[in-house]
Amino acid sequence: MKWMVILLFGWFLQGCTTLESKPIKPSPSLAIPAQWQAQGRAGVSMDNRNQNIGFVIKAKNQDYTLTLSAPLGLGQTSVKSNTQGLWVDGKTIESNLKQWMISEFGWHFPIQKLAPILFQHKQSIDHEWQVSITSYQQINGVSYPRIVRLNHLIKAIKIKLLIGEVNELK
Repeated sequence: MKWMVILLFGWFLQGCTTLESKPIKPSPSLAIPAQWQAQGRAGVSMDNRNQNIGFVIKAKNQDYTLTLSAPLGLGQTSVKSNTQGLWVDGKTIESNLKQWMISEFGWHFPIQKLAPILFQHKQSIDHEWQVSITSYQQINGVSYPRIVRLNHLIKAIKIKLLIGEVNELK
């Protein structure tokens, strides 16, 4: 009798694994807010090197502040961009964000394209990057991407964003 119960329980569990579950793709919001904030982690793979960073971005229209932190909070860099220029840790930088990131990290990320990905779930942002949103989440009743994968179409750069929080600021 004991073996019969175990056998029936095993069949039951096997049947549960064959149930299909369709992922629900939530509908995006249509408008990008004037002010927003996002935070999370990024894993970057380039030239057989892997890097992990934390990020917090605060955006107001085209201006933004980006804070990058090393794993375990060991070091932090603050980047501020507006119409008057680019500052890194309070010092004016003569290059743009892409050039600075390439010289500092060896890779870059299209930070200005993050808002359409987060708020409109865009998977086609430009001719250089392939975007894939592989997971969604609900934050305050609004659907946002949770996992975003970016592959550079020319250079061997792969970025996986794990979005932890997104807020529209007033």
